[in-house]
Amino acid sequence: MVGRLGFSSDRLSHSYIIDGTFADTLAMAVVCGNRSGERPCKKCAHCDKASRHIHPDITEIKKQDGKHIIGVDQIRALKQDVYIVPNEAEQKAYIVRESEAMNTNAQNAFLQILEEPPAHAVFILCAENSSTLLSTVRSRCVDLKHGLYLPQEADRQALDDDADHDELEEISNEFIEAIKGDNLKLMECMFRIDKLDRHALQSFLVTTRENMVLALKENIRKSSCNNDFSKKLFRAEDAILKAGEMLDLNVSAGNIAGYICANTI
Repeated sequence: MVGRLGFSSDRLSHSYIIDGTFADTLAMAVVCGNRSGERPCKKCAHCDKASRHIHPDITEIKKQDGKHIIGVDQIRALKQDVYIVPNEAEQKAYIVRESEAMNTNAQNAFLQILEEPPAHAVFILCAENSSTLLSTVRSRCVDLKHGLYLPQEADRQALDDDADHDELEEISNEFIEAIKGDNLKLMECMFRIDKLDRHALQSFLVTTRENMVLALKENIRKSSCNNDFSKKLFRAEDAILKAGEMLDLNVSAGNIAGYICANTI
C-alpha cells in the first residue's frame, strides 16, 4: 500500500528518528545492492536476507528480556561493533527499537557515536515519543516522525514560487471536502496530486495541514459539531504526516497519492 521507498546513496543520512512502520524498509534500503536506482529494490540478495531478518549487516538493539530500559552496556557493545567494516553490504544499519527506553547514560554513550559516525553506518531510532530523547541526540538525526519535512516559515515563499499556489489551494480544499464522504471526489484529488512535482507536492502537504486545522476549528465552533468529520480529519492528518515522511524518503508522487487515498477512505 505504501509502495516502494526510493533512495539514492547521496540521500541517506547517517541517523534517523522514525516510527516502527518504515524502520525495516529503511534498513533494507541501507544494505540494498542496487546502487544505480531505487532502494530497496527488493530483488537483490541483500534485500532478500533483510526481508527474512537474517542480514549480517542489520543489527537490532532493544530492551532485554525483563528489562524496562536500554542500558549503557548495550550501547557500548554497539560502539564496539559499529567501527567494524560491513560483512557483506557496503553499509551497516542499526535499528534501535523503542529508543526512548535508553536511559541518560545510554543516550550520552550513543551521542558519542553520532558525533563521529563511521561512513558505513546508518542509525535508525524508532520512537513513539522522540521528545523524551536528549535534544543533543535529536539534533544529530533526521526526524521523520513529527513532520519535520514541513518547511519553516522562511522557506514557504520558496515553495510558493515553485508551485501554482491557487491550484494547490483548490486541490487542498477539494480534498478536505472529499473527506466528508465523497470518495469519487477524493479519487479525483489523488489523480491531480499524482501529477505534482516534488516542490508542489511538498507545498500541497503544508497547505493541507494548515487548512485541516482551520476546518477542524470551524467544525468545533459549530453548535451542531460533526464528530464524524472531526474523526475523519484526524485520520486524514495522520495520512498527510506519513505522506511527508514518504516524500522525505523520495517516494514517488503516485505512491504518496495512493497512500493518502487508501488511508483516508
